[in-house]
Amino acid sequence: MLGPRFNKVFRINLLSCQNNLSNPRYLIRKPNTLFLFTKISLGRNYSSEAELRDLRETLERIDPRYVPDFDFGIIDPYFKPLQMPSIFSKKYYRILYENSKNTFKNFMFGLNIAYCERKYSEYKDKPAEYWSPKSFKSKALNLYVEMNENYASKNLKTLQNLVEDRMYNKIKYDLKHREGKFIWKYHGLVEKPKYINVRCILGHTRSTGNYLVQLTIKLHTKQSVGLYNKAGKLIAGDPKKVKDVLEYVVFQRKMWDKSKGWTIYGYFNDINNNLLTQTNTQTKIQDV
Repeated sequence: MLGPRFNKVFRINLLSCQNNLSNPRYLIRKPNTLFLFTKISLGRNYSSEAELRDLRETLERIDPRYVPDFDFGIIDPYFKPLQMPSIFSKKYYRILYENSKNTFKNFMFGLNIAYCERKYSEYKDKPAEYWSPKSFKSKALNLYVEMNENYASKNLKTLQNLVEDRMYNKIKYDLKHREGKFIWKYHGLVEKPKYINVRCILGHTRSTGNYLVQLTIKLHTKQSVGLYNKAGKLIAGDPKKVKDVLEYVVFQRKMWDKSKGWTIYGYFNDINNNLLTQTNTQTKIQDV
């Protein structure tokens, strides 16, 4: 008898399985289902070679060995609109209310983070690691630049300490399939970094002080990007052209984990809340 877990797999609708395989939250909740579904259905339910190839690529990209024990996603993906509607419209006052509420949340969660760091967290004996709203902006920018430089040079060992596990897994997948030389350079700021969201929630132990902190920061920088093939020919971008790049980067810290400080969870490259947990070459070139 293979047991109820085996029977449960056969009751899963094929279409729902296809959708769930691209949903990391499903893989975190039911990693065993992924393995059983792979063994049983990989060659049986997909007649098309293209569908089978796409499924294999998906399984390779979302490798359960690198999926964290838990992942709350983005705690609050609220963004202030870049342009406000007419002052005579109802939408204007609704957005004004949401902006005021978000500002209040940022203030309250900021106080909560500062209090928990000093009273309960693993960082309470390390004052140098305390979060400061003013000083962290420069620290976040340095972390962002360091991440992109190590991504360009394919330094996976350093990247593992700079980004979260799921993002690292996708970066590793991208670098594996990247050929040629990729150049990324930072040329300064267009405007100063700005906080968008400051949020925190209880972590995996659900005890006082074990908080998961996420800070979304607007980074408007000057960058240059170039991609060369194996023959040394420039095939995309131009490292001599400096362009402005606007990104909303989500920084995360687990207060119970001393081995890792601040890391990058992901980033938004537009105001439509399209989270990118993968810093792939093609996206970088399109942005620049």
